[in-house]
Amino acid sequence: SRMPESGETTSQITKNNGGIAGINAGGFMDRGWTGTGGTPLGFIVHNGEVVCNQVKNEKTKQDTVAFTKEGMLIVGKHSMEELKKLGIKEGVSFGPPLIVNGKPTITKGDGGWGIAPRTAIGQKETGEVLLLVVDGRSLSSFGATLRDVQEILLKYGAVNAANLDGGSSATMYFDGKVINKPSDKLGERTVPSAFVVSAAEGGDGK
Repeated sequence: SRMPESGETTSQITKNNGGIAGINAGGFMDRGWTGTGGTPLGFIVHNGEVVCNQVKNEKTKQDTVAFTKEGMLIVGKHSMEELKKLGIKEGVSFGPPLIVNGKPTITKGDGGWGIAPRTAIGQKETGEVLLLVVDGRSLSSFGATLRDVQEILLKYGAVNAANLDGGSSATMYFDGKVINKPSDKLGERTVPSAFVVSAAEGGDGK
């Protein structure tokens, strides 16, 4: 979860951090619907430091998508107090969780957020990290429900997984270019945070 100074595109954040791949991560308050990454929602932790946290009470549980120093993905509702004890290195506040300890969280209906472009992250039992972006709002791809995303991640063996900021933020950058088709009219949207796979760390997803 790399924190840009003000909203930057997923491509820029990935390049700035020497990454080979990146997906957009947390959400933000969009001032005046300009489509630019504004004030981050919830929290962002980078390199073990709390870069921002809108919730002042460290005991308040927030939706969490975070990696520990060992590279383990943590999803679901956790307080900053708990996260500090777990030693999280990178993380954002977003959700909902889709798979927790091998069990899907959506068992009835479609997850309640309709069909849209989606970004999600998951982790297999082996520690491999799964990055998923589904395009939407176009004739070639309508998008996906949260249940659809959950099913895809289960199929690929995720034991923990969570939804990230979708809609026109949904972006996947790999090997020098954006490989999906963001639905924003302006092209790639600026976002407050991204999960970056850095070449230096052997692509272990930290």
